[in-house]
Amino acid sequence: MAKKFLVWLDILGFVRLAREIATESHLTERKVRSDFANVIRQRVDAMETKGEIIGKNYGDRDDWILVTASSDSVFKIISEILTHNTGYDRHEKIPLEIAIGTGEYDKWARFDGSELIAEDSTLEFLKTDIIGFYHTWHGSQCGESPKSTFVILTESAYRELAPLDRRQCKKIEHNRDDETISFFVVDVDSVQQRGKLFEFLEKINRPSSKLYDRIDDMYVRPLEYRTIERALRTKRLVFITGTREYGKTYTAVRLLWDFFLRGYEPVWIEGGEVFERLIGRRRLEEIEKELRPHQIVYFEDPFGKKRYERRESLERGIGTIVDCVHNTEDVYVIVTSREEIFKQFEEEHLSSVVISKFEKKLNVKRPSYDYARRKRMLLKWAESKDCKWLGDRSLRNAVLKQMRHNKLPTPLSIRDFAIATAAISEKDVLLKKIEEKSKETARSFAEEIEDMTDDKILFLSFPFVSDFPVELVRKGYVRLVKALAMKESWDFERMVGWFREDKISIDAGRVKFSHASYSEALDHLLVQKGRLTRINRHILSRVLLRLSENNTTAWALAIFVIDNFGRLPQKVRDLLFRLSENNATSRTLAYVVADNFGKLPREVANHLLLELSGKDANAGFVAWTVVDNYDSMPKKVRDLLFRLSENNTTAWAVACVVADNFGKLPREVANHLLLELSGKDATAEDVAWAVVGNYDRLPKKVKDELLLRLWQHPRARVIVDSDWAAPRRYPYLIGPW
Repeated sequence: MAKKFLVWLDILGFVRLAREIATESHLTERKVRSDFANVIRQRVDAMETKGEIIGKNYGDRDDWILVTASSDSVFKIISEILTHNTGYDRHEKIPLEIAIGTGEYDKWARFDGSELIAEDSTLEFLKTDIIGFYHTWHGSQCGESPKSTFVILTESAYRELAPLDRRQCKKIEHNRDDETISFFVVDVDSVQQRGKLFEFLEKINRPSSKLYDRIDDMYVRPLEYRTIERALRTKRLVFITGTREYGKTYTAVRLLWDFFLRGYEPVWIEGGEVFERLIGRRRLEEIEKELRPHQIVYFEDPFGKKRYERRESLERGIGTIVDCVHNTEDVYVIVTSREEIFKQFEEEHLSSVVISKFEKKLNVKRPSYDYARRKRMLLKWAESKDCKWLGDRSLRNAVLKQMRHNKLPTPLSIRDFAIATAAISEKDVLLKKIEEKSKETARSFAEEIEDMTDDKILFLSFPFVSDFPVELVRKGYVRLVKALAMKESWDFERMVGWFREDKISIDAGRVKFSHASYSEALDHLLVQKGRLTRINRHILSRVLLRLSENNTTAWALAIFVIDNFGRLPQKVRDLLFRLSENNATSRTLAYVVADNFGKLPREVANHLLLELSGKDANAGFVAWTVVDNYDSMPKKVRDLLFRLSENNTTAWAVACVVADNFGKLPREVANHLLLELSGKDATAEDVAWAVVGNYDRLPKKVKDELLLRLWQHPRARVIVDSDWAAPRRYPYLIGPW
């Protein structure tokens, strides 16, 4: 069985209306009825030709039953029928009564003429007398029969509508002769708006698009929308540039839609594929042949999709293109381009015209879509896809909370998430999908960076590692450009100017990425298909090696190498051991290793601890790390606690750590260390704090021995006598600065 939609329509008050018009025009009633019936028939035939109607029956009472396969076709049919003109003054529009239902039909069903009427589902729909119920309800509400067009649906038809279409319906429950029926009234204006949108989609060669078929409802205006619209109206030419995935095309199509509603003819010159862009560049170059008054033309990415696609004649003729737009009356032109590509076109074009004055930007740096706009966008898409989680407050709040932390940063990632989670109602799965779709955005940004020249990749490698001072980045960039023999590379000031309005910010004198998604792109730049990338091996690695020569960058370098240890060349991994050998950076590395011990392969981490323990200044961090990971360490690393406790210079650090983490060690190890440390003047006070704080957990024999020893140290005796254990901040927890 297959579900079909049924549309029943009839002229409202046909006899009365024909008589009224005949009296006014001196025509016969038969002539009027025939003309009106022909108007409807022509519309029906047009929709049948387009394939929207798959069956029909014209009844004896001048009523129609039409069959179609989808709710979209229902709205197309009705809007097409409503868009008519009878040619009669003051009666240009025929008032219609329209009912929509559904039916189940088997594969043998026939949908033409009397065969349609004979089908059980058709008869069942007609017997509901939904039109009669509407008339009596309207009379009870308004005191008279309906005089203007109305559209109503059965409950079964309502359930089949898309969520955004259901939003336009009002439920009515009406009782007549002890029979109650529920039906839904549709706002006629909204039906005509849907029809107008379907017409628009056909104009731009997207008749079945599920991306643009709700652009009137789904579009959320970026912060710059009014500025873009105003620039288009006044200058009649606008270049919309911006970050990848950030809605440039969607904004351009929305502008086409807005102008279409004002009566302009929309033209979309596509640029999705290489051959389309070749044609698009030629048509842009010869734009004078394209332009017609009362038209809006959109050139999609003519300068390239991923990288700049040069056309010398276009670079030379851009000034003439601008002149042609201005010389053609009542015409508007939109051009979209990724910001990187547009900037390259600006660099290369030979015309004297300043094309940047026609540019309007959408990007993540500002951002064009703040949290409030992204939230609104997500809720719209979730409603349109009927997402299950949208109706659960706790799930909805969990998703929105993640969005506050820069997840789903672009319009495309938001839409993709809504589509992917339509049937999901488990929190952990939702959060996983958020990460997945956010990473897809990061991957997209990585692809954008991969398409750049090596000098640009080199510059961006610095903020990938950390937020460094401008001068440090300048010196590193200049030196590496020479070392890597990068030909035709840009100077530092030009590079900063290139990226500053988009990908980077300079805050408090430090170079950093303008948005977290750019930093997250690193994951896709280090390893691809299980192999280290060229960027990783030949550019980023050189940056890291250069940074290792500067002691002030040890902190950032150590964190970066540890975070990405398994995805870096061996020569970069070995930088950790170089830092451990350097007296100026060893303590910094000890702190970073202690704080990130679990991120390193265990054998590497243990080796580093053994190396770091050779310098007294690292004792606190080494002891802290051993205590935190004691059970999982080999004996030679565990024994570092005893080795450090025997050294008068480092014993204090072990005492501090044990006192603060007594419960993390095996009891016999902790007791043994306390007994050994209690005999040293430098550590007795810390042992006293450990005794007071863990008094009830100490064996009596150990406790008595410790108290006896501590009593011989005046400052330790004061602590023991006070019987007061307070939280302490130990020196080993203070960073190496």
